[in-house]
Amino acid sequence: MISHSGRPPLAPCLNPATVTGLDIEDFLYLAAATSFRTVELSIQQAIAYGPEKTAELLTELGLSVAAASGIVPAGPVLPAPLLITDDAYTAALADLPERLAAFRMVGCPVATVLLNPRTGGDPRAAITTAVKRLRSLAEAAADHGVRLAVEAVGTRAGLDACLEGPHEVAASLPRLAELLERVGRDDVGVCVDSFHWAATGADPTHLTGLAPLPIEHVQIADIPAEQPPDQWTDEMRLLPGAGALDWAAFVRAIETAGYGGPLSVELFNPELRLLPEAEIATRAYLTTRAIVETA
Repeated sequence: MISHSGRPPLAPCLNPATVTGLDIEDFLYLAAATSFRTVELSIQQAIAYGPEKTAELLTELGLSVAAASGIVPAGPVLPAPLLITDDAYTAALADLPERLAAFRMVGCPVATVLLNPRTGGDPRAAITTAVKRLRSLAEAAADHGVRLAVEAVGTRAGLDACLEGPHEVAASLPRLAELLERVGRDDVGVCVDSFHWAATGADPTHLTGLAPLPIEHVQIADIPAEQPPDQWTDEMRLLPGAGALDWAAFVRAIETAGYGGPLSVELFNPELRLLPEAEIATRAYLTTRAIVETA
């Protein structure tokens, strides 16, 4: 099947959050066994396992890494949002060279960055800090062939306190685009998340209007049909095609914006996590194939 843009179809990718609890070795074996050829990683897990060992296993299994979180880390697995305290950010930078070397070793071209949607402080100061930090991270990452993909969080319910506040920083793709234009680097682009996009209105022009900013990575999940968007939480994420999202409009819009890479299934749904990991991964692969083929 050929996509609307004439490129090969957008490829299914597996995010480790979808089958949380697995160590990196089991995760990679699971992804390969369920037909995935592309995965996301936590760079901290790759470092703990050993970057060279991770690279060897990826090659053995025929997998490539589309993107990895944790360029700014929070513990052994999770990423920290960009606007952590100055002290925490300075501490995180101490190990940045090791993380970037791991990105290069495992062949990962994209580092995802979670941007705080709101702040309790001065939003202008927060935006200035975000721009400064993204520039410095991008400069360091460029030496390792790594680009940044910055994600806007569009949901409003159930967020960690560090992501909350009365003043918006960038909770939608248009606001994120304004911020990234201030960064002014062509190696700093957008991580589009279909769930967060839908939470802010599911407007295709929010995607097509990103150009000339590049979409560096795409994460996907379906949306609940009954709850209003201001009540959505990450735990309500559904497998692609199981909810109310207009996938044809989404796929057309990201392709129009110039994206032709992996679609990474990212789910935090506690009910889905009760299923066997192989069943979750198989469903993720097949449903992603289905939404692309019917778009």
